[in-house]
This record gives sequence, C-alpha cells and structure tokens, in this order.
Amino acid sequence: MNIVFVSAEVAPFSKAGGLADVAGSLPQALAPYMDSVQVLTPLYGQIDQKKYDIQSTTISGQVLLGVDIIPYTLYQATAPDQTTQIGFISCERFFGRDGIYTESDGEGFADNNLRYFFFQLVVLDLISSGTISTDFLHCNDHHTGLLPLMMKAKQLKVKTIFTIHNFLYHGHFSEEEISLLPESTEAQLTKTQWDNYSALLEGIDHSDIVTTVSPGYALELLEGLNVDEHSLIRIQAVKSKFSGIVNGIDTKYWSPSSDEYTPFHFSKDDLLGKRKNKEALLTKVGLSPDLDAPLLGSISRLVENKGFPLINDLLDEFVELGAKFIFLGSGSPEISDQLRKASERHPQHIAFDDGFNEPLAHLIEAGSDMFLMPSRFEPCGLNQLYSLRYGTIPIVHRTGGLGDTVEPWTTDSGTGFVFEPYDVNELRKAMKLALEVYQSRTVWLTLMRRAMSMDFSWDQSAKQYLQLYNL
Repeated sequence: MNIVFVSAEVAPFSKAGGLADVAGSLPQALAPYMDSVQVLTPLYGQIDQKKYDIQSTTISGQVLLGVDIIPYTLYQATAPDQTTQIGFISCERFFGRDGIYTESDGEGFADNNLRYFFFQLVVLDLISSGTISTDFLHCNDHHTGLLPLMMKAKQLKVKTIFTIHNFLYHGHFSEEEISLLPESTEAQLTKTQWDNYSALLEGIDHSDIVTTVSPGYALELLEGLNVDEHSLIRIQAVKSKFSGIVNGIDTKYWSPSSDEYTPFHFSKDDLLGKRKNKEALLTKVGLSPDLDAPLLGSISRLVENKGFPLINDLLDEFVELGAKFIFLGSGSPEISDQLRKASERHPQHIAFDDGFNEPLAHLIEAGSDMFLMPSRFEPCGLNQLYSLRYGTIPIVHRTGGLGDTVEPWTTDSGTGFVFEPYDVNELRKAMKLALEVYQSRTVWLTLMRRAMSMDFSWDQSAKQYLQLYNL
C-alpha cells in the first residue's frame, strides 16, 4: 500500500502548532508497514533548504487558479529517520515569504485561501497526472479539506482520510473565491449557516474516513460540544465513518534518558537526574532554590481556552501554600500581562518567559514536579504526554485527549490529577490534592514511575491508523 500524507506544516521543516508534530512523526511510524510513504507540504521561505538538504527535482507543472496559470516546482528531502520522502511544493508567489500563516504582526495573510487552494490543486495535479502514485491520500485540517471532493470530481480511485486536529479552524471562504476552483468542485460545495463555505466541513463531507486526534474529542464533536448546530448536523450525517485516535509522541526526541536539551538524564529506575534538573530549572528562571517546594510548569499558547482565567484566579493563593510556577508561552497580550504582573508580585515563586524556547520547554518538562494544563477543551494535547514520560504529573481538565490520556489518581492507580466540570473551584481541589500527595515522597515516587511507564509512542497510534486504511 502507498500513502501520500498532505499537511500545511511538517516538523522539523515548518511548524506553527501540533499539526506539524503529527505530520512529522506519523508518516515515519507508518513507513515500516507500507510500500511507500510520501509527505507533501509547501516550501515556505523560512525553511532552511541547506540545513535539510532540500533539493529541486525535475518535476514541475502548472495549475489553473481562476484565470491565472500558476507554475510550481517540486523539491524533495528525506525525513530525519530516512524512512519517508518529503515533497515540497515551491511557488514564490504564495510560499516565498517568511511566515507560514501569518504576517510578523500575527495577522493572517490576506491571500491564505488562495495559497491553500493552490496547494491542493498542485497535489491534485501530481496525483491525477500519475507523477505521484498512491492508494490512500491522508488530508489534515482545513488547508487540505477540499482535496477529497476534488479527488472524487476527478474520479480518481484513491481513498481519502481526513483528520481534524482542531475544529475551531474552518478555513471559511466566500462565494467569490469559489470561482477560483474547478467547476466540478464548485458545483458540489455546500454553504454554511454564515452564508460562506467551510473547507473543514467539505473534508468531513467527502472523505472516505474522518478521524480526530482522540476518541474523547470525536465524541465531543458528535455530541455537539463547542460545535454550532449547522456543523453538528453535517458531522452526525457521517458519524459512521467518524473515529478518534490519540496522537503519539516522538519518544526519541522526548526522552528523559537522552534529551539533548537537559543537563541531567534520568529514568523511572534512576530519578536522581530529575531532581538535578529541577535545581537547574529554578536557577535558570531565577526562582528561589527550594527543591522541596512543589514546582508547577506550563508550556502553552496564551489563550483563554487553555485555562488561564482559572489559573490567574489561583496563583496568589497557591503561592501562599508554598507552590512555585514557571510559565512559557505567547499569545494574548492580556494573559501575558497578567502572568508578568504575577511574576513581579512573587519574583521568588513565579517565573514567566514570553515567547517560545525549545531548550527551556524541555527543561520545564524535565525539572517540574507537576504540569498545569486545565484546558477548557483540548482535541488531543501533547504536553501532558511529554509530562507523563518525564514523570511530571499532569493536572488536567477532563476533556478531549486529556481525559483519554490522564487517569485520575487514587491510592493505588492513576497517572495524574483530573477535574471536572470546568470550574475554578474544581481546579483548586485538584491542585490541592496534588500538593497533598506530593508531601508523601514514597507515594509520589510511585506515581511518577507509573506515569513514566505509559506508552504513547507513535507506533501504537500508527497501528490504529493502519486498521482504518485497510477497511
């Protein structure tokens, strides 16, 4: 079986979020079970072609976007593990710029719809011309949501799977913009309740299989949680082909026993290095070096849905209880300001790094005692999986992938602290319970080792995808 995996971003080449991690890791996990695996993605201007040895191929072509004939060239590189080929679609007009989706000020590019219409048309051209041969086309999020319909309109005998990584992002486009698409595609589009069109919903409607990134998130979508009525009707119409598979993680890159970004390595059988990493982390971020005080880490986009309104209400209270906090992330100026002010009020107990810092992210996972992730909703989540692997006990809201991957602590089972409903008092209870359990060194060590024994490797998830491909 041959498969082509299509994504707007692919780690380590281009990354704006968790989609890149999936697109970078899942194809590599599938490779041992397939005849061939190829990934197709745009060649953005910010990608370091020399670093990744990305070379031009002899493959080129052109597609019609409205009345414009736009050329493209296919570049190629080998994935870091040498198992999969990454095809990069080059077009200076649409991709020869620094950002992936946004300008330097964070605003989305005005021509994003055109950019990803073009991307999908090129993928369609490569497959329909026979330049790339495949049995299965795996599409991801709204940037590729029109491909299943386009494939059907071309009567290509290729199965399509469409994975929803976050239902919030629909890829809406207008009546005027559909004139840029092939007539066979345009005729089958369905309007939304907002009198426009949704690339995400088109992917759900026309693919052979629909997946989300956790069983819990699939159930929430089918039940209409955070879904408008119009979209719910369209989801439920295809529920027989709807399922959820938890994302995996790269267990080589996120490994406490060999992490290149942490000064000390450790394992569930030898945890001394974790305590040393905690000391290194406290020193690095300027917090008081009290190794016995519980340290709660957070690595997140700073948006309300990640639970920051609840966190902000509790910071002063838990500092009084002796807890320390380290926050890493960027996003909402309002949330950034709240965290900055909290760190100024409690400079020995709260640290905040506004931005993203990969080495610091690894050190936070390796050196924190607990990981604070009270998201209002979370399709899958990856940081709770990293945390479990590093013995950093998650505190999470039971939603989506968080509920699927973190088992509530009891005296003889569980891997973290889980609260519901989404309420500040329930989070307070979960955090207080975590601090209480932390006081017993023996119980806490048992909890850490249990968490570190969990297997969330991509191999487990890949086998579930293989079952779907073979339907």
